[in-house]
Amino acid sequence: MYIKSVAQHFEETREERITELLQVYYQKIYLYCFSILRNVQDAEDAAQEVFIKAFQNKKLMEIENDNAWLYKIAYHHCLNKVKRQSIIKFISFDGGASIPQPTTEVYKDAELDDILTKLKPKERALISLRIIEDRDFTDIALILNISPATARKRFERIKAKIQKMIERGLQDEKSN
Repeated sequence: MYIKSVAQHFEETREERITELLQVYYQKIYLYCFSILRNVQDAEDAAQEVFIKAFQNKKLMEIENDNAWLYKIAYHHCLNKVKRQSIIKFISFDGGASIPQPTTEVYKDAELDDILTKLKPKERALISLRIIEDRDFTDIALILNISPATARKRFERIKAKIQKMIERGLQDEKSN
């Protein structure tokens, strides 16, 4: 009887934890996935898959930093999804034509969207964490499993890369 009530209490507590994580982090994880994947449907699927993976984890009740833990799961899941998509595009099933991907975008700024799509998924992830999520380099380092100094240096390189893209775009406009 006592064992049954302890197990029941544990399940109720686990369900409460799951509900809390969904309410607090679902929208943030969705936006983060979108910033990496650049596709609404893929981001919705990825966010749901991230939470399924999190809920299936046996250590769900022991996690101390929910935020970093969920973002780390999302980061790796989205990168794996991008890799799978590039393999599917590379190995065509119909004699050379790639599989069409829907491109419903959340961002309305075409220039920003163009720049973000030219970045690699890992670069978009870092930019998203730093600029859109306004995270410090310590959080970013924890999520991406790198040192804060490495996170800062990568951010500076990506920022310079974006600056060059913008300058090239301005030069192209002047020449036309």
